[in-house]
Amino acid sequence: MHAQTGQTISRLKAAPSAIGVKSPQNLAGGLVLIGIALLVFWQTQDLATGTAVRMGPGYFPRLLAILIAACGVALAGTSLAVRGPRLEGWALRPLLFILGSIVFFAFAIRPLGLVATGAILVLLSSFGSTEVRWKETILFAVGLLVFTVLLFPIALGLPMPIWPRF
Repeated sequence: MHAQTGQTISRLKAAPSAIGVKSPQNLAGGLVLIGIALLVFWQTQDLATGTAVRMGPGYFPRLLAILIAACGVALAGTSLAVRGPRLEGWALRPLLFILGSIVFFAFAIRPLGLVATGAILVLLSSFGSTEVRWKETILFAVGLLVFTVLLFPIALGLPMPIWPRF
């Protein structure tokens, strides 16, 4: 038997044992995205979907959930083919600051307005990193706030307060 053919056969024999999760981090990330999509479907089950021409209140959230689930399936699928990092412990600092800033935004948007709440959101969430660069963070906050004010209350006409109500 030819030497190269022997190597190919030995690789094929080893292939079944090589099938499995090669990137546990991608698998976990994909499963989290799929879980988020399922949560959105569950929470929007009572909303009418409508059609692309006459969208109901559940149309866009479900469309986003489908896209998120597709990304989750793709990410979980890559975990079987591409080697990647293994799972490591949870970093509590970013988790607490980022989730905390999102919860703060949800409760503070009405009384404080979009500008103040958005600025505080960016600053709070930046504490999730130990490598904060304040100039970049402030520039990002200003750019984000200008964009969100132009988009949501002005361009889309959404009834959200821009400034605090005193």
